[in-house]
Amino acid sequence: MSTPRTEATDAGVIARLPRGLRLDRRCDERPASATRTREPLDPARYEHMPGPAVVVYRIANGSHQQTGIVVEVSVEEYRAGRIRPHEATQPDRERLLEEHTEASGIERMPVTLAHSPDRALRSVTESVTSAEPVVDLTAGDGTRHTAWISRDPGLARTTEVGLRGVEALYIADGHHRMAAALRHATRHHLGPNHPTAFTLAALFPTDEMRVFGYHRCLPVPSDSAGGVLAKLKSLAVAERWEERSAAIPEPGVVVVRFADERHRLKLRPHAPNEHVRASLDIVALDEQVLPELGITPTSCGNGPPESCRHPSDGAVLLVAHPPSVEQIMAVSDAGLVMPPKSTWFAPKPAPGLFLRELTDPT
Repeated sequence: MSTPRTEATDAGVIARLPRGLRLDRRCDERPASATRTREPLDPARYEHMPGPAVVVYRIANGSHQQTGIVVEVSVEEYRAGRIRPHEATQPDRERLLEEHTEASGIERMPVTLAHSPDRALRSVTESVTSAEPVVDLTAGDGTRHTAWISRDPGLARTTEVGLRGVEALYIADGHHRMAAALRHATRHHLGPNHPTAFTLAALFPTDEMRVFGYHRCLPVPSDSAGGVLAKLKSLAVAERWEERSAAIPEPGVVVVRFADERHRLKLRPHAPNEHVRASLDIVALDEQVLPELGITPTSCGNGPPESCRHPSDGAVLLVAHPPSVEQIMAVSDAGLVMPPKSTWFAPKPAPGLFLRELTDPT
């Protein structure tokens, strides 16, 4: 696994309004195939957006919506630690994504980055979204994607001022894409202003972000589940075991499900001087509970326990309370990472809605 180095800095993050951006009003939400090569984009489908321009993007699902700004961020900010991860990445996956970028010369999905709420950026999104959107589509899962484009010079200046005031960005979704962009830039060394020195990103304020946790499934035969449940009760990290029905865990509790049974595993309180990472329930689950069971867990999604893809009598399901956005930021600020598949930020950007070409237009 690899993570970038983290360095203290007082400078703001280097980001700029997007250039070389194209809009696909008929995006099909399917990630681009790694076999696609550098073929010219069909201008009848992929509308070129003269840049730089202010691009505001809203994603809504159910009662939740988040509104942010699409920009290009310098990949060197990731190397320097001003764009901060909370999960480690796998070099093999980084390499695969970088090879796809090399073959296609196009980025098809922005990295999702969170930032502390900023008054200037919020004023921009409020002003731009008062006009008619250029895109308004609903995906198959019910998620609504809306985009606005403004070429107002005053709003562009306000956006640039707001971006200069952002001291750190936090990766919510796209850890491997961010790492692959850095690898691609490092390979080519085309200068700090070349398109390859930047990557496409959607910036959202943290107070509009929504995070879920991933479940852990232990596939076991039905006649072995009793032994697993008994072992869970006896763990040193377990303060209390309750035979209670609960679908959603509160902090400090892991919900355990097998067949029609529901249990609550109350974790022992953490020491008050422990770092926030050690206090996370998902860390306790992955590092103190699962190793004691001797069963390799699988991830089975992030919805309600009933959404687990395993038969209810064929797996023990463990659901930990997800970390908050503030806890994730604290882990990132310390240069630490959480276990893989600890968080799920949703809703996510639509793949293929925004396309960014990595060739220099000059």
